[in-house]
Amino acid sequence: MELNSVIASNYSLLNDRRFALFSDDAKYINGKRTGRVNQLKTEYDLENNTITLSERESAKKYSFDLNPNNTELLSYLSDFFAMNVSLKESQNGELMDMPQKGSVTIMSKASIESIHHDFPELTIEDLRSRFRNNIELDNAPAFWEETLFGDSTTGIEFKIGDVKMFGMKPCARCNVPPRNPLTGETDKTFVKRMLESRERSLPKGSKLHDFKNLYHLTLAAYLPKSEVGKVIRLGDEVKVLGPIKLK
Repeated sequence: MELNSVIASNYSLLNDRRFALFSDDAKYINGKRTGRVNQLKTEYDLENNTITLSERESAKKYSFDLNPNNTELLSYLSDFFAMNVSLKESQNGELMDMPQKGSVTIMSKASIESIHHDFPELTIEDLRSRFRNNIELDNAPAFWEETLFGDSTTGIEFKIGDVKMFGMKPCARCNVPPRNPLTGETDKTFVKRMLESRERSLPKGSKLHDFKNLYHLTLAAYLPKSEVGKVIRLGDEVKVLGPIKLK
């Protein structure tokens, strides 16, 4: 979904991962855990607080009130995943993987275009679906966002419009990008090709070799609570303020 503006919330952007699915062992049910996630087609109507679900290739659709206590919704999801499912809602950023270490992901348009050169069988939109970054920067060189992190003790303070953030680190990728976002099928060549692509296109002076490997893409930025309620708008300028020491 493309937005012309977005509101800064607690550690994250408003409505980004507002809901999460959990199994009985209190672990997330997500794309890292099962490719079955890719088979669940979802449509949201947040104004009316409803969700419509269907099997990816099925014409049958089922609409539910989007409520963590909705037993009909939970029953549908439990049947779909063949496990007991609970649903949690939060706008406090706590459903992110590491909210206080960087929960807003940022990448330049040129970066995704650079990766695309090495995956010609995919479309740009396919790659966007696989990497799922929050904010895409136009008019920036490929991998420019990777100038917005330092070492393990240093971050970079910057602003997008009036919203302040801290660049923390590059995002290490998981087993989700190699999966087709529609079918869940895994491309076993994806990681190797991604590593080769990053090696070929690594900008001069890149700090990415300081990390375990080159299987990283997008900047992880920390959004402090002081920014809650501020708005990022299409066309806002990115201003780099300088390095900060991380606690």
